[in-house]
Amino acid sequence: MTAFHRLAPVLSNILWLVFVPQALANAGDAYVQGIDEDYIAFEAEGYQGITRHYGDNDGLNVININAFISEFGTNILPQESEFPASGDQALLADMRFDTKEQRSTVEYKLIFNTPGTYKMYFRSSLFERGGPDSYGGEDSFYAAAAFDAEPDKMLGTRMPQDSEFESHPVTNPSEGKFFWYGINNHFVITQEDVGKALSFKIRDREKGFALDRFVFSLNHKLDDQEVGKDGDGNDLDLLANSSKGSLSLESHVYPLDYVPHLESDNEITARERELQAVYDEYFANLEQQNAAGNSQMLIEEFITKINAQGDAKSALRTLVMLSTEEAYFLEWRDEVVRRFQQEGEKARLHAEQVIIESEYKINDLKQVTPIRYYMDYAWGLYALDAFDTDTPQANLFRQNLQAFISAYIEGTAPYYDNAYYTTGYNKEIFAMDVASTISLLYQDSPRFPKVKQAFEAFWENVTQMSYDGDNSPHYDANTGFHIILNIALRHGLESDVVNSEHLLRMMDRMARTVMSSGQSAKWGKSMETIASGQIRVSAGGSLPWDLKMGYRLWQNPFYLYVARKYEAFYLQQHGAIAAKSFEADLWPLGVDALDVVLAKPADIDITSRATQRITSCCEYDGLLLGRGDTDFVDVQDKLVISTGHHPRAPYLLMDLSYTQHKAAVDHRSGLDTYIFNGAHTVTRLKRWSEANKNNGIYINPGAYPYPSAPYPSKEVSAPGDNDQFVEVMGYEPSHGYVIESFDAMGIAEDAAYGYVDYQQYQYNGVGAKRQVVLLHNGIAVVSDTISTKESYWGSHQGGVIYQVLPQFKAAAGENWVLLRGQQRMLPHALPLGEKEGSDTLVVFASTPETSEITLTKNTYDPENREWFSAYKPLKAGETSTFISLVIPLHNANDIDSLVDGIAVDSLNDTDSIVSIPYSKGKVIKVSFDTLHGPAFEVIASQ
Repeated sequence: MTAFHRLAPVLSNILWLVFVPQALANAGDAYVQGIDEDYIAFEAEGYQGITRHYGDNDGLNVININAFISEFGTNILPQESEFPASGDQALLADMRFDTKEQRSTVEYKLIFNTPGTYKMYFRSSLFERGGPDSYGGEDSFYAAAAFDAEPDKMLGTRMPQDSEFESHPVTNPSEGKFFWYGINNHFVITQEDVGKALSFKIRDREKGFALDRFVFSLNHKLDDQEVGKDGDGNDLDLLANSSKGSLSLESHVYPLDYVPHLESDNEITARERELQAVYDEYFANLEQQNAAGNSQMLIEEFITKINAQGDAKSALRTLVMLSTEEAYFLEWRDEVVRRFQQEGEKARLHAEQVIIESEYKINDLKQVTPIRYYMDYAWGLYALDAFDTDTPQANLFRQNLQAFISAYIEGTAPYYDNAYYTTGYNKEIFAMDVASTISLLYQDSPRFPKVKQAFEAFWENVTQMSYDGDNSPHYDANTGFHIILNIALRHGLESDVVNSEHLLRMMDRMARTVMSSGQSAKWGKSMETIASGQIRVSAGGSLPWDLKMGYRLWQNPFYLYVARKYEAFYLQQHGAIAAKSFEADLWPLGVDALDVVLAKPADIDITSRATQRITSCCEYDGLLLGRGDTDFVDVQDKLVISTGHHPRAPYLLMDLSYTQHKAAVDHRSGLDTYIFNGAHTVTRLKRWSEANKNNGIYINPGAYPYPSAPYPSKEVSAPGDNDQFVEVMGYEPSHGYVIESFDAMGIAEDAAYGYVDYQQYQYNGVGAKRQVVLLHNGIAVVSDTISTKESYWGSHQGGVIYQVLPQFKAAAGENWVLLRGQQRMLPHALPLGEKEGSDTLVVFASTPETSEITLTKNTYDPENREWFSAYKPLKAGETSTFISLVIPLHNANDIDSLVDGIAVDSLNDTDSIVSIPYSKGKVIKVSFDTLHGPAFEVIASQ
């Protein structure tokens, strides 16, 4: 029995989860592509029509088990077969009748819901009809090379899929062994083809050729080979047959229960087992290489990585662990010590050269980074218990190190001349890491008191006085905060970290800003990979270690849950974006907490919240913490809006933050990152710093076409002044906003809410409020209110903008844009047959009377993209509200019918009720009410 036979009942039972019936006139018996499937599959014998060209039974016939015995003596169709026909039937070019070809034409009707290029696969077998010499007269049929075309392309082969040897009636018989084959001729479905009943035709050629099933799939890499050929079974048997029916255009939006809120215990433990398998494979490879005498090669590979890791030091930590723990390779220690001494000397000479070239200044990463390499090799020797040993090599290493520190570091301003206090800037943390290592190595010595004084003050600063990190995901995870955790472990100061409100705040924020799918959210000077137009954001490779340390220190299982989900996510390939290679980080022993199973969220781990951040009340104009600042205040940071921890649950992040280094000070209301079912919807591209490069409320000078303005765009924290920006725009981003209030919360099981209200938004006399209701089916309903005071005298246009990337733009109407093809990215492979791409509709459902809706390029945008905008001239004493929706589409057919069904009942200038067509006879209602707050319900349609 094949895998398909075993799974078909299960698959048919779950089809309702992914299939919404759709209907087409006069095509009720057509095969319909499941809404969330990337294929159509059907039995060859399940045709919609057959034309007999010469006789009633001549040509292609449906045969059952034990239909007849051929002249060759074979049972047609045998029940007992290693690769039997599915459903105990097949379509045979029947040799009992005329042996000539093209005696009949079979037609299938197919309805696709997703445009794209489909590959055809067919499952076939050969039955000998004559002598025993070969299958030369039974190995082909005709098929159409396109839909709605005649069958004139010859297909077929005598090569089986379970061996490398050609099928032969005697020596390697086929005779009811059905195999899959994919063809290179591809079938294109356009947007105009979607929803139509298309014809696919085949015709008999050689008698004795039998067909079992067909698959048309967007996945061109489905495995069609069997165990005997490639070591595993095929993929295509696992694809359930498509249903017959008609395309219904009633349900455009996903059901509210389409994705779960939480992962099941089985899902979590399955991921933990998969990660354990990755770890086991890693160690098995090390053991295999070591047993083969390749320990030197392995050590050199680690050394190469150590010399390439300028931020986090996972390779250094791991090599130390492998060389010092009994469970690993204690026999490596002496060689590792020797290599650390050699590489440390190289690092010393390089650092010395850089310092001299810098005129003996140590004030930037240019000097600090090479010094850290040197110091880390010294720490490695310390961890290997080889730093203080009395050997010629160790004595020389210490002598050179002491001379280096004395000549270049001790007493050198600004870092090492007295007590040092930090603003939290990552460069300063790097410098203090050097002081930390020196203090550790000479903790029992009176040497280097100024360096020690600098470190002690710094440590009190970040653990007790005040600390907040650089305002971008990968900076916190791989530099400043990460280094502080590393310092704590090296010095045995874990309790200082545990008792620090500042470090706990950062750890918790770090965990909450990993999205439900396991992918990092983005804000500030974010880091992302772009391939084939798809975006994948990353917080860097050290985040799992940070979060595992968070679990170790604070015993919060949520941190471990997120660490594992994040790690699993980046070990996956997502379309054209390659998987990350596993990099072990073993220090401290047990950091992976492999003894802890089923780490999962608790009830207190609510999915929507405003994350916390602090800044100085008085120093640096409130943009940074002061050095050793104890007079700090809470400020806005991020709004996390989500309805579940499940990887497919929706997650939306709005970055409101403007403090600390790497902050995007002009991003104050945007939908920076927004996913549903693992796919980005309108997530902004890259890290351009200006407000008109985000999905948010935006005010533009009236002298320029909205949303363009003539200044050179800059990335967040890029060097250089912004004088031209200020001259053109007329405001300073870091001080052009005054916030009134903000928050994020759940308002129902299937709805979350976030808002931000500004007294001043970019300009004096202009206020703005954004409210977002995010539903569990991924829909974001956005209410944006722009108000002006009577004293407002400017000349501006105010409105709302959404990014439209050309690779996803599929269609547009008067007030809507359809985005198609955003890659679904999850911490596991997509189930076989599920569509990789998703569809998103952006629609302006209600705009002020004098507003315009446009889809246009920003002339001065460095990126190739358009901006979908609704805007109007601002006038004194006015309040205007724009209602927009971002809708992940379950069914992208007939967009106009969905858009026409959306209704907005404006109660006043700020409050409204938005109605969205849901399932048959029901609508979703979302209310924005100043007095009673936001609300959500599903009710019967009127």
